[in-house]
Amino acid sequence: MDDLQAQLLTEQFNRLKDSIESRFRRIEKELEHRDSLDAEKMNLIKDQIQHIQADVADHESRIRAIDDSVIANKSTATLAQAGQAALTLIAAAIAAWLGGKQ
Repeated sequence: MDDLQAQLLTEQFNRLKDSIESRFRRIEKELEHRDSLDAEKMNLIKDQIQHIQADVADHESRIRAIDDSVIANKSTATLAQAGQAALTLIAAAIAAWLGGKQ
């Protein structure tokens, strides 16, 4: 092997080395870009999850408030019916007492 062949082989190895390094740099840039996209997607998903959790909490509090008002309304209606029944019994007792005196 003479100097010219050794020099040619050295040049070829240097070009191969440069080609491999440029490929590695390109792959690293693509990975960095994908990592940044993944991080952005992850942040967006986290924000969406927080909004969904807030919506769920809001819906749950509204449902609880409506449930409480329904229970209060039923209690009021039950008390009104009980009062009406008590007044009917008192009126019947008074009518019976007055009817029995005659």
